[in-house]
Amino acid sequence: MKHVMKFVLAAVGIAIGVFAVVALREATLSTHQPIAKDSQIEVVVVAHQNGNEPGQTLEEMVEAQIVACRLEVSSDLVGEVEPLEENGHYRAVLTPSMDQTNRRQFRGCLEDWKIDQFRLDVIRLAEISRND
Repeated sequence: MKHVMKFVLAAVGIAIGVFAVVALREATLSTHQPIAKDSQIEVVVVAHQNGNEPGQTLEEMVEAQIVACRLEVSSDLVGEVEPLEENGHYRAVLTPSMDQTNRRQFRGCLEDWKIDQFRLDVIRLAEISRND
């Protein structure tokens, strides 16, 4: 009888472990949704700089970071990065748009990627409405 109880407890433990691994995998798995190829997404960032290298402008640094981070998602820069009227704010448009997984990854890259004495904060990352 003792051996049967040990076997039952071991089977229950294995079943719980397998269930936990499957649940964790589903919770952390990156899933992608279909995105229209002609869709666009707008990103507005504010750039903070504490000193810079001679010959580098804030606009160049913003563009470099956006271009580098877009390599992590399936979107391309449309046109150029535009400075906005608010000091340190910049706008870029990318196509196609991004699903939620790619938005999180892109935002994380923009805000985490490190250039010495330079930081970006994402103000807006939203799909641009299409005029049908």
